[in-house]
Amino acid sequence: MSADFWNARYATDDYIFGTAPNVFLASQSALIHPDMQALAVADGEGRNGVWLAEQGLDVISIDFSPAAQAKAVALAKERGADVSFIRSDVHD
Repeated sequence: MSADFWNARYATDDYIFGTAPNVFLASQSALIHPDMQALAVADGEGRNGVWLAEQGLDVISIDFSPAAQAKAVALAKERGADVSFIRSDVHD
C-alpha cells in the first residue's frame, strides 16, 4: 500500500491501532531485556517501538508515513520513552 493510503488512514487524532503493544509482542516480554536493541520496522504510530523503549531497549522506529510518525513521536514524548525515529520506506 502506498504512503498516501497510510497518511490518509493515520490522519486522525485517534491512534487507529491503539497505544498498547501488539498482543504477541507483549506476550514475549520474558525474552526482552534492557540491554537489548530493537528495530521496529513499519512501526506506524509507535505503539510497539515506544513499548520496547519503556522496557529499557535501545529502539529505532522506522515508518514511511509522516502522519504516523508524528503520532509516534508524540506518544514517545508523552510516555518519556527514548526512541530514535527514521522516516524511510523499507522497500527502498
